[in-house]
Amino acid sequence: MNIYKKISVAASILAVAALSSCSDKGYWDEAPSEQAYYFTKASYEATLSPGANEIVIPVERIYTSASETLDVVFTPGTDCPSDISVASPVTFEAGSNTANVVVKIADAVPPFTYTGKLTFKGNESYSGISAVSFNCPVAYTWTSIGKGQFIDAFVMDNAEAMYQVEILKADGFERYRVVEPYKEYYTTIGPASWENWIASTGPEYVEFWENESGTLSFKSYMTGLNYQATSGQPIGAYSWTAFGEDSGYTGDNDIWAEPGYAVLSPVYYINGVGGFGQQKYAVQIALPE
Repeated sequence: MNIYKKISVAASILAVAALSSCSDKGYWDEAPSEQAYYFTKASYEATLSPGANEIVIPVERIYTSASETLDVVFTPGTDCPSDISVASPVTFEAGSNTANVVVKIADAVPPFTYTGKLTFKGNESYSGISAVSFNCPVAYTWTSIGKGQFIDAFVMDNAEAMYQVEILKADGFERYRVVEPYKEYYTTIGPASWENWIASTGPEYVEFWENESGTLSFKSYMTGLNYQATSGQPIGAYSWTAFGEDSGYTGDNDIWAEPGYAVLSPVYYINGVGGFGQQKYAVQIALPE
């Protein structure tokens, strides 16, 4: 029995030695001895509020016995605003495997989007994710300013008056949303001249704003009508900017007719079919007094 035990122990020692000495293809020789860094996820997405922002992205390491610094490089994405920076190097405290990379934004302004990528400078990640891409749009903060009025004379050609609607304003900006402006019309009177072309209660909102030239811009939207009642052919109210320069459409008629009273001239169009052209002053919006 004693002889068997001695032989078993000797065989085990030889087996471990054989694994440890494998120099060309052995697993142990290929395991890294250097420090290894890695991000906890490969992408980061968040909606930012206007103003100053900080995006915190954790990075981790394998060995934690001593304090250590790590350089991180930020590469901005296409059209990323320039008021963005990354605090580097980051510091790992002794005994900790986690540090935070802080991406700072000085003054986020909607509707811009901050995009880019974080990587390690001169250090390879052996154990996980070595880069983080992020996409952070800036959103407006909307506040109700009361009841205004709305009419789309092209769609609501049999309406006798404007409809009362809720108006939202973006905090700090001359930007407005008319909430569900077609709903009451579609669910009460209804567009007799459009027969059964109604597909819904209309868009959730119509959004418009004053641009740098002093005229108005608006987001194109679907009116809630379908051409000849076919669900795949919605009639949209498009901004003139959705078309080429040779179309002849302009924003000259998207203006404040008077303070607090906006008039828009959409191009009513069906993709793949054609349209009804640009209708001058078809959409009229009165802000709350």
